[in-house]
Amino acid sequence: MKKNLLVRIAVMLLVMAAVLTGNVFAEQTNEELILKLKEDIVRIQNQGELGIKKLNLCRSIVTLGAYVPLEEAKIEVGKQYYIYYEPVNIFTKISEGRYEFWFTQDIILLDDTGEVLTERLAALNMHFNTATPLLDIYVTNDLLLTAAPSGKYTYKIVLHDVFRDESTVETIDFEVVE
Repeated sequence: MKKNLLVRIAVMLLVMAAVLTGNVFAEQTNEELILKLKEDIVRIQNQGELGIKKLNLCRSIVTLGAYVPLEEAKIEVGKQYYIYYEPVNIFTKISEGRYEFWFTQDIILLDDTGEVLTERLAALNMHFNTATPLLDIYVTNDLLLTAAPSGKYTYKIVLHDVFRDESTVETIDFEVVE
């Protein structure tokens, strides 16, 4: 009787081990499949045109895709505002299981006649080498004017993909009000 009970327990333990091991292998297979899909997305992005999407002048930014845009592009001197955007198709190098991208951003502030008031070259430098591909990226810039007369202005972003040696430009117009 004890022998039968021990055999049953041993069989149950083997079945449980097989089930648990099978689930671990299934999870690894799913993880591998997901990584393959991410690598396919990276390859598609690498062939796409460099760009900027969702460029917004904001009251606040929480994280990727979560921001509070201004209802009107009107700002006041001395108050903090933010620029939000998402770079599109930044080139990602894949090497030895690592994923590397690198881009910089220039900021140029222009008045309503197109005269450059401020120019910050390489104001942002994002160079990452990660163990998993980063498919979606967002960028924030602070905008705080300490002294500016009322009027219309343009905030110009020049995004440089270092690995591709390509650039793209986007602008956002705004007005300083009292």
